Order: sequence, then structure tokens, then C-alpha cells
Amino acid sequence: MASDLPEKKQPKSFEALTPELAEWILDYTRGMGFARTTPVQAMAIPLLMGNKDLVVEAVTGSGKTLSFLIPIVSRLLAAEEPNKKGYVRSIVVAPTKELATQIYEVLRRLLDFHAPSAAVLNPLPIPKLEDGEDDDDAIAQQPKLPPGPYVIPQLLIGGRTKLAEDIATFSSSNPNLLIATPKRLVEVLQSPKVVLKRHWFDLLVLDEADRLLDPNFQADLQTILAMVPKERRTGLFSASVSEAVNELVRVGMRYPFKISAKVRSKNGALDKRTPESLRLCYVSCKPTAKLPRLKKILEESKAEKSILYVSTRAGVDFWKDVLPSLLNVKVYPVHGDYKAPIRAKNLQRFRDCTTPALLLTTDVLARGIDIPDIDLVVQLDAPSQPKDFIHRCGRSGRAGKRGLAVTFISEGSEEDYVRYLELQGTKLEPYTSSSDIDDEKISTTIQQIRNTIMQKREIHDRSQRAFVSWVQAYIKTLPADIFDIKRVDWAENGRAWGLLRWPKMPELKRLFPQTMKDRTAGLQLPEDHMNINILAYADPVRESKRQQIVAALARGEKPAGLASKGGAAEDSRRRKERAWSSQKDAKAVKEGRRERKEVKRKAERTSKMSDGEKVEEMRLDELIARVRERGPVAGIDGEEFEGFGS
Repeated sequence: MASDLPEKKQPKSFEALTPELAEWILDYTRGMGFARTTPVQAMAIPLLMGNKDLVVEAVTGSGKTLSFLIPIVSRLLAAEEPNKKGYVRSIVVAPTKELATQIYEVLRRLLDFHAPSAAVLNPLPIPKLEDGEDDDDAIAQQPKLPPGPYVIPQLLIGGRTKLAEDIATFSSSNPNLLIATPKRLVEVLQSPKVVLKRHWFDLLVLDEADRLLDPNFQADLQTILAMVPKERRTGLFSASVSEAVNELVRVGMRYPFKISAKVRSKNGALDKRTPESLRLCYVSCKPTAKLPRLKKILEESKAEKSILYVSTRAGVDFWKDVLPSLLNVKVYPVHGDYKAPIRAKNLQRFRDCTTPALLLTTDVLARGIDIPDIDLVVQLDAPSQPKDFIHRCGRSGRAGKRGLAVTFISEGSEEDYVRYLELQGTKLEPYTSSSDIDDEKISTTIQQIRNTIMQKREIHDRSQRAFVSWVQAYIKTLPADIFDIKRVDWAENGRAWGLLRWPKMPELKRLFPQTMKDRTAGLQLPEDHMNINILAYADPVRESKRQQIVAALARGEKPAGLASKGGAAEDSRRRKERAWSSQKDAKAVKEGRRERKEVKRKAERTSKMSDGEKVEEMRLDELIARVRERGPVAGIDGEEFEGFGS
């Protein structure tokens, strides 16, 4: 059964929901300033409390978290039997540590209004013993817990604590609700101390369900679904419901209700992807103009808090050194390789910052994370999967607040991406600026980046790794016909990254062969630029090793571990001595081998797809063909382009 909810429909008050909510929950909603439910909450809360399986597809910032937390705690407190040691009644699964932590924190704030649960979760310290008192006296003085029932949650995320510590906490605290990421949840559920019993386990919630069905999580999710009892209630929540999610619905849910919350655009059509308060824009420019334009957008929008998405972790590591001085903002980096405490610390510092700040991140923070008052979201690189586009944009314009999302596309090669998104139901308008970016500003920006790189060799190494990782990510970005590595302007992108020399990589050798002879080809370095070979590491140990290698090379020696068998000079000599016809034959063999590898990779990828994913792939190819047929995007050449939402 499906239900489409226009966002403009007048929502109910929490007091008017049926069945009635407990008074302490109403106290929480009043205390948080939630005068009325969102449309999603008005439908989802009664259904989940009424023993219905539920699939919720709703725009970001529409209140999905409370839509399942309120029913979970209500059902737990209404259970006839008290908690049993080791028995779990409900589970919430989220794809990232940040989202799981956020759900847990929202739940803790909710439970602060439930006196019995708050007393268990926030116990008073045991009084200190006075002279002449024994342990029995101290225990007698300790306030007794109010009578239950209680909601006792436990957060399970990898990296924050060790598995043994999580299992020990489970045994001591006896939680009845687990909020977890997939991998750590599987590890804990496999412990004999955890009991999942039929007629006892109640509700499983999958938040950002389509992301949980990605290959990275799919095996763990299948294990979770096999371990939890089949007689249960299930809730699937996401901003987009894919074919894979629909397949999960058909297999693992019983006659589910489907709620699809939609918003109405200016032309009156219902669109279910973005909130009306979020303005979606794009900027088409050459790569060297992207950062100067980004600085202009930050100044014009007067954004206090912004999120900048790049494609790779190595990109975050590099740009975090460059952007603070370039954009005159505080930059807080977060990506998947950071340990959980560091990620949490940087997120909190970003939230607490009272001056203009930029959160620099990857798709690890594309979904579910609710950071208040995000004024601007910028996508410097497109997401690898088109479905993540809306999730990134949805970090702004949440809960009815105004927001702006700007996507950069490279002039001359990626304009069809705008048309492709429009065919997918997401319309972008061109971002209009009060002034243009001239060549002088571009040159100044490039020089600023290079000045930062020349501060120490560590930053130069990061720039090399970041550029290589960007190329590798670009090759995997979909749609592949739009993000085609063969259409990349290498010289323009090299200057945009402020490179001092080209990294050694096969893509450059094949597509920009000039770099094999001259590792500065096309970079337009000034004549007085610093010799990269004298750039030192800030770390004295690394610099000492580098100096030893440089000295060995100067003496004509081969440092251990650097030279391949036969040496580069010997390989070069052999290539020159080889007949031209033989070289041509060898090249043909290599190309044939490369084509066979590509065919094999495609076949392997297709073989791992479900039927739904194969249908989605065919649909993607059809959309790309339609984009090509319809030609250039209106608005790029100065024509009028009607905007979406405001």
C-alpha cells in the first residue's frame, strides 16, 4: 500500500496522533520546539506503532529519525514482559559511524524526558565513604532507581571501542535496543551473549536503506537479516528508494505500507527528491576557475557554515592544507580513514565554530547527518554514483530552512550532467554571480596553491597522491559517457591543482604522453620557480633518508629498493633498439589486452548485480543516450533557464 504526501499538506500536532503518545514524549517535542509533526512523521509514527511494516521515501531533513525512534521507544515501554538479560528487542542499522552516533544522540535526548530510563542511563555517583562507614552504608545512601520499564540503548560502531569492550558493555548494561553500523553489529550478534528470540524481538529499522545495499554493506546486511527473527516489524527509511530496496521489500517485508513524501516545484509538479527550501544550482567553468568561483560564492552567499565535497580521501588530505589561506575560512576535514574520535572531534568543532567554517569531506558524510544551519553545500567533484547527488545537496535546506547547493562541472566536457540530472527528476539552475572571474584571479589562485605546496615536501607529496586518486575516482564516476577520462583537459586540470610536476601514472602516459619526456609539460610554471628537488621534508628523519637517496644517485649508485630489475636506463635502451614494427605489434597486443580486461571487468561487475541492478544499469544507459540526443544544456550559453524551488 502506498501513500504520497505533498509537503504542503497541513501537518498534525503530536498531541493529535493516534494512538496517543505518552506525556513525556509530548514534553520532549514541546521542549525541542516541535510544534507540529512533519508529513512523514504524521504518517509513519502511527503505522509503526500499529504493527505495520513500512517503507519511507522522503526528502532530506523531513524528520525521518523521530519517525522511527518514537515508535521504537513506545513499543519497548509497552512490552508486557520486562527486560531479560541478553535479549534484544529492537535494532537500528545505519551505514556510517556518524549517522549511527547522531541517531543515538537524538535518542538519548529523547530518553532524558523519560525519568526511569534517564535514571538508568545517567546514574548518580556512589557517595564517598566517611570515616567509620562501610560499603553497605554507601549502597544504602545511593538513590534507588524508579520502577521500570526502561529503554536501554547501546551504540555499536567500529573504531570507537574494541569488540571485546562492546560485548562487555552489552553484558553489564543489558540493552534492549541496539543502534549500530553493519559490520560491528554482525560481530556483536555472533556473540553467544546476545539473544534474538522469536516473539521477543520486535522491530528492525534500516536507515538510509539504499546505501546499506551497496556492495560494501550487502554481505553484512544479508547476515543481519538471516540472524534476526523473520516474525518482526521492519522499517526502511531513505531519501531515495532504489530497485535494490524494492527487491528487499519483496523478500523481507509483509505487505508494507509505502510513504513517499513529495514537494511541489514552481511549475506545480510534484517532485520527491529535494525540499522546496533548497535551491539547486550549477557552475560551468574551466577547472582553473573553480576555486576562484568558490571563493566568490562564499563571499556572495555570506555562508557561515558550508560543506565542500571532494571525491577522495587523499583530496581531503591535500585541500585541507590549501583552502584555509585560499578561502579565508576555517577548514575542518573528515573522511573515512580518520579514526572515530578524530572524526567526532572535527565534526563537533565545526558545529561549535562561531566564525565562517568549511567542512571538507567525502561521501562518508553525504547521508543522514544533521548539522544545524548549513547555509551552503558545494560539490567540487561529482559523486561517483548519481543517487548520492541528492543526499549531498540535502545537508542544506533542512527542516524548512533556506539552503543553497552548488555543483561545479567542467566546461566543455561535463555539461550533459545537468541534462542527465534533469531527466532523473532533479533540475538545476545556473548560478549567477555579481562579477566574473578574470585570468589574473585565476593566475593568483594557482600561485597561492603552489606557494602552499612549496612550504614543505609533505604537502607536495599529498598533491601528487591527491591528483592520482582524483583521476582514478573520475574513471569510476557515473555516467561514464559524461565523465569520460579521454575528454579531460590535462594541462588545465594540472594547473587547477597547482601541480609542480606530473605524477607518474599510466593514465597520463596513455592520454597525455608529453609528460613522459617533460614532467612539467603544460603546467606553465614561472621561470623563477623553485627547484622541486631541493624542497625538504619537515620531518627530519624522512629528509635524512631522502638526502641519502639523492647523494647515492649523484654518485651513480642505485639506492636499495628504488631501481627495478635491469634498471630504467636498460629498459629505455632495449625499447630504442627494438624495431618499429615490433613496437607497433607490441602496442597492438597491449591495447587488445586492455580491451579484454575491460570486457572481463564489466562481465564480473554485471554477474554480481541483482536483476534490479541490471534493470537500473539499462535505464542508466538509456538516459545517457537521451542526454546525447537532446544536445547542449539550456542556460550554459547565456539562455534563460527556469529555476527549481526557492
